[in-house]
Amino acid sequence: MISIANVKKHSVLLSILIGAFSLVLTNSAFNILLPSFVQMYGISTAFGGWIIILYMLAMTITMPLTSLVVDRLGRKNTYILGIAIYGLFSILGGLFSQYVQIVLLVRLMHGVAAGLMIPLSLVLLFDYYGKEVRGRVVGAWGILLMIAPAIGPTLGGAIIQFGQLKYLFWINVPFALLSFVLCCTQIRPYSPANRKIIHLQGITLIIFSLTSLILGIQMVSNPTVPKWIPCLLLLLGIVALIRFIQTENGKEEPLIRYSLLRRNPIYTTSLLISMIQDSVMFGVIFVVPLILQEVLQLSPSVTGAMFIPTAIFTSLFVWVGGSLIDSGKSLRFIAYGIGFVAVSVLSFAFVPKGVSLFVLLFLMSLRGIGNGLSDMTVTAIGLNALPEEDLHEGSALSNTIQRLASSFAVMLLGVYYEVRWQMIVQSGELAGHAKWTALKEECIALGALMLVTLPLVLFINGRKVEVVAGNGEKTVA
Repeated sequence: MISIANVKKHSVLLSILIGAFSLVLTNSAFNILLPSFVQMYGISTAFGGWIIILYMLAMTITMPLTSLVVDRLGRKNTYILGIAIYGLFSILGGLFSQYVQIVLLVRLMHGVAAGLMIPLSLVLLFDYYGKEVRGRVVGAWGILLMIAPAIGPTLGGAIIQFGQLKYLFWINVPFALLSFVLCCTQIRPYSPANRKIIHLQGITLIIFSLTSLILGIQMVSNPTVPKWIPCLLLLLGIVALIRFIQTENGKEEPLIRYSLLRRNPIYTTSLLISMIQDSVMFGVIFVVPLILQEVLQLSPSVTGAMFIPTAIFTSLFVWVGGSLIDSGKSLRFIAYGIGFVAVSVLSFAFVPKGVSLFVLLFLMSLRGIGNGLSDMTVTAIGLNALPEEDLHEGSALSNTIQRLASSFAVMLLGVYYEVRWQMIVQSGELAGHAKWTALKEECIALGALMLVTLPLVLFINGRKVEVVAGNGEKTVA
């Protein structure tokens, strides 16, 4: 018989997943529509790119500020604020999608909503589910968040081809409304801590730093922008970030509690693994489509379909990984997952040009299995190692670092690819062969980077015994 407590937990799970699913679905749908925006609004590709960039910029800036909002409003009200922003600006986009300025504003505010919601979604679920089942909770969370990016591009393409852009905004409204109502009624209230003092200097420094870094990353690969501009932005961003850390060091309640990195080795190690995993994942999203289209001469539609097995197997095995965490047994399966990803990525450096689609589908499926076993599970282990009061700060900190790391990885891959293949051409090779060589080298680098995490997983596996034992004592008590 299902208890009332379990019904309450599952209703909270539903309320949070509905909002997060819709948010990720919409963003993934927008990511493929740049050519349509250029044609629809009569704008340049560079200007249209801001429809994509503003979302990432706003989300990354908002994430580290989430802890300050939570300190004033509490976890529940902060998440509800994110849902309300998401729903209200979706309505605005649906009503005025014919104006590109409104679309830019909506995308900016959707990014703000994502910055509030994404770090808190798992934290709120962890408040309701004990550590003995959190792996499966992360599995359920991961399944939906993997399905959304898989169907989002198809949804976006269909709406643009057979309908109008406004429907891509209107489709969010019922999701946001349902999530808003469920969150208001099902999530228990939280008392604001009111511990943090608002320091405008710190807020200004972190906003300036992240804005400079993200814009610098975006502009590096833009041939119309002089190279000194992104270099200057990156330099200013790094200087501002160092100054921010120096300013925050002397505060009892800093804006971002990065002291968590010093105090908790399990959390820090899991964050380092996740940072590398995200860098490899986004790197593969950059490299593999180039291999499939420019080297293997596959069509864009077939290339897109190649990523479906990855999403399917990731969704299936993230649940398997979560269940294995909850079992309290060895975490060696994470090492197997990392190995699968590394083998998949490295294999793309050695496949012949006449490789069959079956082999490519197998490699993409293998990467999905590896992602499912290793990605979300590492996140769950890291958050599980934190005290309950630090969960939202730890989640915001890890999400921000992972976003920046993956952005830098894609930037470096893009720069290396352009410089490397042109260098090879100058030595007398044909352009096609030169590009293939550069992409092979990037696959080898990404696969090797993934293998670097294996010693870190072994470290967590050894320390995890102590964490599980500690949890067991608390449960018995």
